[in-house]
Amino acid sequence: MSQATRSAVSTTPTPLAPGARLPGWVFAVLAIVVAVVVGGMLSQLLHPFLRHDDWPAVLPQGAPGSTAHVARNRYEGRWLNTAYWFVVGRRTPVPVAMAVFVSAYGAFVVGLVWLLRLRGGLSVFLATLALCASPVWVRLAYWPGTLSAAMLVAAAAVWTLPWARRRTLTLAAWLVGFVVAAVCSYPPVAALLVLALALTELAAPPRRIVLLAVGFVAAYGLGILLTFALNAVAFGQFGVTISAWRRPNPLRSPEDLVTNVGRYLSQLEALGSSLGWAWVVGAVGLVVAVVVRATRRSALVLLGAVGVVVGLEGGLTVVTGVVTGERASLWAWPAICLPIALLLKGIGRLRVVAAGALVLLASLGLAAWRVDLGDHQATRAQYDVIVDETARLAADHPGQRVVLWMEPRWRATVQGSMTAVTLRNMLYVDRGLNPRWCRPVECDLIAHDVARYPSAAPARRVDGLTVMLVPRPPPWL
Repeated sequence: MSQATRSAVSTTPTPLAPGARLPGWVFAVLAIVVAVVVGGMLSQLLHPFLRHDDWPAVLPQGAPGSTAHVARNRYEGRWLNTAYWFVVGRRTPVPVAMAVFVSAYGAFVVGLVWLLRLRGGLSVFLATLALCASPVWVRLAYWPGTLSAAMLVAAAAVWTLPWARRRTLTLAAWLVGFVVAAVCSYPPVAALLVLALALTELAAPPRRIVLLAVGFVAAYGLGILLTFALNAVAFGQFGVTISAWRRPNPLRSPEDLVTNVGRYLSQLEALGSSLGWAWVVGAVGLVVAVVVRATRRSALVLLGAVGVVVGLEGGLTVVTGVVTGERASLWAWPAICLPIALLLKGIGRLRVVAAGALVLLASLGLAAWRVDLGDHQATRAQYDVIVDETARLAADHPGQRVVLWMEPRWRATVQGSMTAVTLRNMLYVDRGLNPRWCRPVECDLIAHDVARYPSAAPARRVDGLTVMLVPRPPPWL
C-alpha cells in the first residue's frame, strides 16, 4: 500500500472516531455524565419528582390510581405505553423508571452524534453535550413512567438506522415500524426520527430524499390509523376523543382555519421565547452552514427535514385546533444544534467558531435545566415535609382516616387538582397511606381551624382526623 493510500485510509471518518487516546464513545458518554451532573439531573434521578398524571404509569397494579390504563387510550391513543405498563411499568420503582428514561435519552443523543460521523474526541464531546442539553426535553423529565417507552423507541431507532438503510426493504420496515411505534407512544418523538434519518441521507439524490419524506408522512398516518383502529376495537369508536381541556377547534370553516393557524403561530412564538438566545445562535449557525460550500447541501437537507416536521406539527394543529405546547416540540433543539455540529467537520477558524457556538448552546441549555429542575426539586422538598408530617401524625393515631383539605378556591382549579393528586400519590408510595378528600362538614371544621392557626404545621389533627393540608399550586404549574 502506498503512503498516499495509507494516509487516505487513516483519515477516513468513522462513527464516533477515536480521539488522541480514547475511543469516541468514551467522550460521548462523558458528555452525557457532565450534562446530568452540571444540569442538576442527578437530583431528579436520585429523588424524582413526578407530575400528577405520570403516577398511574408507575404505580403497581391494584394500587389506588393505577387503573384505567386501557381507558386512557380513548383520549390519547398511546397503546404502546399501555403495553409497556403491563410488561414493565407496574413492576418498576420510580427511581428505576427515571433511570430508564434518562439512559434511553442519553443513548439516543449518542446515537445521533454517531450518525454525524465526527472526527476527534473533542468534537464528539461538544456535539453530544450540546445536543443532550435540550431545554425542551428537560420539561418531560417529570413523566418518566409515561415517556420511557417513547425514549426507548427513539434510542432503538437511531442505533438500528445504519443497519436498516443498507437495503430498501429494511429501511422501509424501519421507517414504518419505528414511526408507528413513536405515534403509539409519544408522537413528537417521530420528529426526532426524521432528523436522524436526514443525517444518513445528507448526500442522497433529491428523489430519494423526497421519497423518504413522503414515506415518513405515510408512516405517521399509518400510526394514526392503527391507533384509531385499536380504539374502534376497544371502545367502538374509530378515532380519539380530544379532551375539552385541550381546547379543540376542528377545521370546518375559513374562520376555523384563521383561528387554528394563529394558534400554531402563537405556539411557535412561545417556543422561540422559551429557547431565548439559543434560537438566534442556531439561526446564525444555519446561515453559515448554508453559505459554506462544504456544508451547504447537508444544511439544506436538514432544513428540509425540519420543514417536514414543522409542516406536520402545524398541519395537525390546523386540522384539530389543538396546541401541543413547547415541550412537545422536541425537534427544535436538534434543529438548532445539528447545522452547527456539521461545521465541526471544517478546518481552521470555522471549526473553532462551531466549537464555541456548541459550548454556548450547551451552557444555555444546562442553565435552563438547572432552573427547571431546581424549581421542581424545591417543590418536592416542600411536599416531602408535608408527607413526613402527615405520616408522623397518622402513626400516632393508627386506624384513623387521613383526609385532604385545600383552600376551596384552589381546589376548584385544574392546578389545585394536580397538586392534590401529586401529594396523595407521594403519601401512598412513600408511606402506604391512601387519604380521601374531607367531607363538607369536615372541610368546614378544618377551614375554621386553619383560619385560627394559619401558620401551624402542614398536617394537623382536627376533630379526630389526621389532615394533610394541600398547599397552593407551585408558581411553575
